[in-house]
Amino acid sequence: MKLLFIVLALAFFGTRGVAAQEDQDNYFTGTLVENAADHLKVSRVLQGKTEERVFHVNPQTKIEGGRLRLRERVTVRYISGDDSDTAILVIVRSATTPAPKNKTK
Repeated sequence: MKLLFIVLALAFFGTRGVAAQEDQDNYFTGTLVENAADHLKVSRVLQGKTEERVFHVNPQTKIEGGRLRLRERVTVRYISGDDSDTAILVIVRSATTPAPKNKTK
């Protein structure tokens, strides 16, 4: 009987830990289509369907990889609230990559 209780307790608390971890790892990657002082709008196309998301921005939101510009690829890490999503981290994905240098002898 004790063994059954222990197994059930581990199963219950184990699933709660996984759900809490999933809530912390929310990412959305797409193209920046609107940039305002209090929010960002990001759009992406998956399987022929366009999906747009609006993320609220606050002073704690970190921006990495450059400046936010329209039509730039971005990845947004966010937390979901009751009525909206709040951006925690915005990573700007530069479209231009440096060309490899040719070594000539």
